[in-house]
Amino acid sequence: MAEQHSSRRFLSRTGLWGFLGVVLIVVVAGIVVLALLGPVVGNVFSGITSNLPMTSSSTGAGAGKLASQQLTERLIIREGRISMVVEDTLVAKESIEQMVAEMESEDAFVVSSTELGGTGDRSPRITMVLRIPSTRFGEVMDRLAAMAVEVQERSETAQDVTEEYVDLQARLESLETARARLLAIMEDAETTEDLLRAEQQLTERDAEIESIKGRIQYLTQSARLSRISVTLQPYILSQPIEGSWRPAETARKAFEALVNSLQGFGSFLIYFSIAILPWLVPVGLIAYAAMRFARRRRSAGSEEGTSETPSRKE
Repeated sequence: MAEQHSSRRFLSRTGLWGFLGVVLIVVVAGIVVLALLGPVVGNVFSGITSNLPMTSSSTGAGAGKLASQQLTERLIIREGRISMVVEDTLVAKESIEQMVAEMESEDAFVVSSTELGGTGDRSPRITMVLRIPSTRFGEVMDRLAAMAVEVQERSETAQDVTEEYVDLQARLESLETARARLLAIMEDAETTEDLLRAEQQLTERDAEIESIKGRIQYLTQSARLSRISVTLQPYILSQPIEGSWRPAETARKAFEALVNSLQGFGSFLIYFSIAILPWLVPVGLIAYAAMRFARRRRSAGSEEGTSETPSRKE
């Protein structure tokens, strides 16, 4: 009996160690297989998942990327104003026109140019309006300032019109859809009244569409080509000294001043005689009468005083 019990214990121990050994072998084999076949399985799995439909998270990422791209492509209108003193305004004007001509391939151009004053050797005061690519706005402003002896004023503004542009695009699409519906209604109109009503609405839609298209074009052109106003003033120290003296002109100016002063004095007399003098006459008479009355009262009072003095002495 003892031998049988010991043999059973031995068999149970060997069976347990055998089971643990089998489990250990299976675990090691699984690790080896995963190490060898893991990259292949991962590639296959990634290929399968790439062919699956896009989930909501992926669509959200795409929408965010599109929104960020739209934010980087904003529509901004830039305008600048610079007023500066230069040695020679005509030379500076030619330099500015040459600078704009260099950007002619980018649709840059001079909108207007006006000269004021300037006689003989004296330089005129010049105002110019330029349209230059918005991408070179800062460069052009710096180049203009470099031409100046003194920059009296420099201002730069930027207006973001992206929201207005997007809104106009949406309104344009809606109006074009409504226009297409009206055209379909006109084709299927059964009565003249329906046809005329549809034509009237179509005319209104066309007017709105053209107005929105014009505004969109203005915004895009203004954002693409910035506007710069330039004022050129001559440097005083570089201007020639006026050495000519004209006595006849001085005498003529003095005579004109005399005539103007006489005309002013005559106008004053006429105005005084008609508007003021009629009121002064009665006022003067009343004041004179009041003064006479006051003097008489004083003289009468003084006479009474002198007549009472002897009687008191008695």
